[in-house]
Amino acid sequence: MKKLVLSAVVVMFLMASLSYGFGLGIMLGEPSGLSGKYWMSEKNAIAGGLAWSLSHDYMHVHADYLIHNNNLINVSGTILPFYYGLGAGIGFGDDFHLGARIPLGIEYFFADRKFDVFFELVPVVGLLPDFGFGVSGAIGLRYNF
Repeated sequence: MKKLVLSAVVVMFLMASLSYGFGLGIMLGEPSGLSGKYWMSEKNAIAGGLAWSLSHDYMHVHADYLIHNNNLINVSGTILPFYYGLGAGIGFGDDFHLGARIPLGIEYFFADRKFDVFFELVPVVGLLPDFGFGVSGAIGLRYNF
């Protein structure tokens, strides 16, 4: 487990040096932990999390492909993109958990674009160990390199 956590953190930092932009921060909610975002363009990104699921009591790792719509919400002088995407999450605890994620969120960039705040709701389709539906969500803050 320690090797998995260390590997995920190393990969996040390596991606920072190769990307259009990279953000790293925290998210609070279900799950709570580290949040990373790798920008492939102004509208496309891959977001990931390494966190603890409070409701299921296990380590949670997820990755989502995100598409941003920068024009849906018009606020004078700032960027307030709505985003949506598709991803997967896995959980390591007493059982192995696997689920499909459909993140929906909004992001606020501060004027210098060094920090962003986000809020997302994520419908989840649980595939393992049992089939089911759920919703997770988080609010977070990231520093952008």
